[in-house]
Amino acid sequence: MSLLEVDKINSYYGDSHILFDVSMRIEEHEVVALLGRNGAGKSTTMKSLMGMVDVKSGAIRHRGVEIQHLPPYSRAALGIQLVPEERRVFGSISVQENLQLAAMTAPKPRTLDEIYATFPRLAERKRNRGKQLSGGEQQMLAIARAMIRNADIILLDEPFEGLAPLIVRDLISVCRQLADAGQTIVIVEQNVRAALSLADRAYIVNNGHVVYEGTPKDLHENGEIIERYLGVKA
Repeated sequence: MSLLEVDKINSYYGDSHILFDVSMRIEEHEVVALLGRNGAGKSTTMKSLMGMVDVKSGAIRHRGVEIQHLPPYSRAALGIQLVPEERRVFGSISVQENLQLAAMTAPKPRTLDEIYATFPRLAERKRNRGKQLSGGEQQMLAIARAMIRNADIILLDEPFEGLAPLIVRDLISVCRQLADAGQTIVIVEQNVRAALSLADRAYIVNNGHVVYEGTPKDLHENGEIIERYLGVKA
């Protein structure tokens, strides 16, 4: 039984049909990359997993139990955490208060010491308000909020977008540490090299359909697929 199984879901924005019979599986302790061009349906897939987009047919199972009917807060309580592309940190409260707020409803939260050991920069900035942080620091905080809830699965939606190369390098290192420690991660990322450097398996989404599943090694060896669906040279 997979930790998370997506079985032929069809998702909509209003009357617009966005995802078509999308199926995928995420095993415990693995990193899965979800790749594709802009507008392919990657973020919609993440929001469907989190319950933020209407799934009209198909099933989403967490540890074998169907959850597609549950609201986002119930899925969060089960251990599914979305780090959204927009980050959505609370700008008017401090870094530490952002973390404490995220931990309040977690059944078995991690400690602040654990979070600060992973993100020393957040320890330095713990008394600063969210709006005083740089883009990279806000992304660290967004990931740290998911971490402190001791999530089963962390869904990372474009975590490296718009960030300086040095910050991207640091965040990749953090994601690798989490993966090495057994954290299950699903990552949507335009930076194909970065995503594949972390992933155990990858899916490619094109026009709302899953068109490829395989390992990063398989994908690197299939330059035609990379060029056709991702627009980059292998």
